[in-house]
Amino acid sequence: MRWASVMLATVCSGIACAQPQLPLVKTDEPPRIDGRLDDALWASLPGSDAFVQIEPVEGAAPERRTIVRAAYDEGTLYIAVRCEDRGEVRAVEMARDGSLDGDDTVLVVIDPFRDGRNGYLFALAAGGARIDAILEGGRESFEWDGIWRGETSVDADGWSAEFAIPFDSVPFDPEADSWGFNVERREPRTGEIVRWAGARREREVTDLDTAGVLEGFDGTQQQGFGLTFKPFGLLSGGFGGNAPDAEAGFDLFYRVTPKVSAAITFNTDFAEAEVDQRRVNLTRFPLFFEERRDFFLEDAGIFEFGGINRSPRPYFSRRIGIVEGTERDILVGARVTGRAGQNRFGVLNVQMQDDDELGRKNLGVARIVRDVLDNSTIGLIATNGRPDARGRNTLLGADFNLVQTEFAGGALVVSGWAQGTFDDPTGGDEALGYAVGGRVEYTSDRWRFFGFMAQVDDNFRPGLGFVSRPGEREHIASLTRTFRRPQGVWVREIDVRAFADVFTSESDIVRTAELAFPDITIRSAAGDFISAELEWERDNLNEPFEIVDGVIVPPDTYDTFGVDFDAGTAETRPLSVFGGLGARGFYEGERYDASIGAEWRPAPLFTGEAEFVYNDVNLPQGDFEVEILRTRADVQFSPDLTWSTVVQWDNQSDRAGLNSRVRWEYEPGSEIFVVYNEGYDVEGTELRSAEREATVKIGAAFRI
Repeated sequence: MRWASVMLATVCSGIACAQPQLPLVKTDEPPRIDGRLDDALWASLPGSDAFVQIEPVEGAAPERRTIVRAAYDEGTLYIAVRCEDRGEVRAVEMARDGSLDGDDTVLVVIDPFRDGRNGYLFALAAGGARIDAILEGGRESFEWDGIWRGETSVDADGWSAEFAIPFDSVPFDPEADSWGFNVERREPRTGEIVRWAGARREREVTDLDTAGVLEGFDGTQQQGFGLTFKPFGLLSGGFGGNAPDAEAGFDLFYRVTPKVSAAITFNTDFAEAEVDQRRVNLTRFPLFFEERRDFFLEDAGIFEFGGINRSPRPYFSRRIGIVEGTERDILVGARVTGRAGQNRFGVLNVQMQDDDELGRKNLGVARIVRDVLDNSTIGLIATNGRPDARGRNTLLGADFNLVQTEFAGGALVVSGWAQGTFDDPTGGDEALGYAVGGRVEYTSDRWRFFGFMAQVDDNFRPGLGFVSRPGEREHIASLTRTFRRPQGVWVREIDVRAFADVFTSESDIVRTAELAFPDITIRSAAGDFISAELEWERDNLNEPFEIVDGVIVPPDTYDTFGVDFDAGTAETRPLSVFGGLGARGFYEGERYDASIGAEWRPAPLFTGEAEFVYNDVNLPQGDFEVEILRTRADVQFSPDLTWSTVVQWDNQSDRAGLNSRVRWEYEPGSEIFVVYNEGYDVEGTELRSAEREATVKIGAAFRI
């Protein structure tokens, strides 16, 4: 075993800390990954305990000691974190990609290229849950599932977390002797958060420019050939006397260079994707549902544009393979992502199965981002194709993101963007459209400000994007003042917010407006909260719209007032409850809202959740009620074997749905899914099965 120097010197004054350094040790005797830290390797390393408190007292010494140690061999990076604690360690979450809010948790961040912009997060909850994410350009992609190992153990004096990250799971520069590195420990029951580097409340542990240094690599780490082959086979159906359908496909990943990766998917199947949360739309605008399919989530950060969360997005991957809620088959897809110097790039191309209605569909998106200044970027994006109609569609866009991490005692982000579309539907009229806008975001310990503006032309039609309100301008402003009581128990933090969201026509006529003030949220040290909000809304309705079957709201200008109350208890409690009440004017009538839910976590084996949402709407055109029931039960046999069942129902469709999914990761990266879906027609208190499907999907991972 070859030793490097082990300890480091870290100087902290208030919250200003020198960049800490953690020397690495190279070993020929790797530790057992069991979470116990009783190996000779860990016992011989004093490690670093240079952690600083973020919450509740920024810059203070931690109440409990945390020690991090690191070592490596030719194939793997090993990290051990010891969390001393004589209190009750919260350790119930075991599911892969589970919640980070309920359990005691350790988060490890690495920046293999030390560019301060791109890296990876690996987290372990005390119960054993493994969480990981790609960090790219300020975005956290928790949907990424890397191949790595992690174990935890709890004892009378605290708990331990042990990470084993293979070098062929993350790209890195083999000639570099150091990586960016940071560690954060979260203790939800007391609200304490401590961090190894970058101990500022307005910054996150995922802000890689605040990271410390992991040093001591000697260039012998092995990345392998860089090829990962993941074939799968599945059987589905098999009801009504019919033989089950059999399919097969594969995903192929290849690291072309340490900085460039390619992926190919053939005969893509998404049977294992989680179901969407059921909602009933009480507006005249389309609902937005997040992407849940792994192939489109991996390396998705490069395709983010202008800091736009929803609309007008130039690229929204959910448009691919889903047309008006119906899945369409994907034949093959290819993706190349990477970086070259100061440039990051991504190209995605998908060939759909031929469709009698839509014809042949080839869909593509390309993005390039150049790093400028310390943390800022400029970029271009292009998309081609329209998945829901015949004809041509092209989009071009440009954006910039100016980031100042030291601005008036906080951090400032200023973004601007412009997009243009060309739409040529078969048998339709050619149309050129545009959208322009930007945002400003400032965050400090006490103040948060967010501003957003967008002007969307009526002919703006992003074939692979999402736009909710073409032909309008949107203006958003939000200002929040935070009051803190670091030693408070029942009241730890109070947020007072003012919010405005105004849509106008291109000639500045108000279409809709929402103003909220005051919006007050009070939080306890344990994480319990209560909030109240007063709001005013205006809706200038030019055309009638059918809000539910048979109830049509006539054109007019509607001004309404409302009040909302929400409250909830912390996820750290074995039984947490949450709910809300609201009352408001609604067009020419009234609307009353109520919701109640509970989450029960009696032990690591089981988590149960139920939520009921109720809307009572009274209009001159007709009265109606909306009822939505959502339930979920998770059985966690181990971090690698879980069984999740979701049941949802709403009274507007008179439909109920059951989704039950067993996931077993029998080897890192190799999984078996057993999925059962059934839909029911609801008639009074009776359920009648309308459709059902069972799927068994077996996948494996082979690395070279």
